[in-house]
Amino acid sequence: MSGIENFGVFVDLDGAPEASVGFIPPPELSWRRISSCHEAVSMGQRVSAEVLALDTEKRGQAVLSLTALQENPWLVWATCVGSIVSGRVTKLVPFGAFVGLDDGITGLVHSSELLAAEPDRGIRVGDVMTVRIAEVDPPVRRMRLALA
Repeated sequence: MSGIENFGVFVDLDGAPEASVGFIPPPELSWRRISSCHEAVSMGQRVSAEVLALDTEKRGQAVLSLTALQENPWLVWATCVGSIVSGRVTKLVPFGAFVGLDDGITGLVHSSELLAAEPDRGIRVGDVMTVRIAEVDPPVRRMRLALA
């Protein structure tokens, strides 16, 4: 890594005929949601990436992807719709609770379901919840969970 910014990561390309730079946008760094590119990579780290596009006219850089070389966990989770799993609450928002599952993937239990099932129970970050995988949308990387 030659530079880590909020908008992506710059990579010096080894083996290029002249000094070349690659760019990895945040969605191509990791399958899990990240709030900062620093969560996925560190300065000086060597990576293998797939070339998604070459921009030879404007910036002279290659657009790269780390995720293209990894199995898509969203496709795996899509085969698990209806399954009962457990996970920890990672974030509370006005519209529900995000529950972290394996692979750093999170799904949402909508607040309407939480209130209907357990109106008196206060849910906190760190609580373990047993949920059913209700729906998975791999292209947009979203998972809807229901209380089990």
